Amino acid sequence: MFFTLTGFHGAHVSAGILLLIVAAVRAWPTAGRAPTPAAPPVGLVEAGTYYWHFVDGVWLVLFTLLYLLPGKAM
Repeated sequence: MFFTLTGFHGAHVSAGILLLIVAAVRAWPTAGRAPTPAAPPVGLVEAGTYYWHFVDGVWLVLFTLLYLLPGKAM
């Protein structure tokens, strides 16, 4: 159970990092776009922010269950 929970959390962290990289590349001024200014990817950045905070919140729960209460929670 420990490895399953931490593995799934690690997969979500990887997905969050990938989302943030995509947002950073899309926000870069010369990321394969025409020289005309385009609107920044505000929706993608906002979604990445919410997702990343969700992953952080889940880690607080997992840390509490897996490390602070090792014999009581499982």
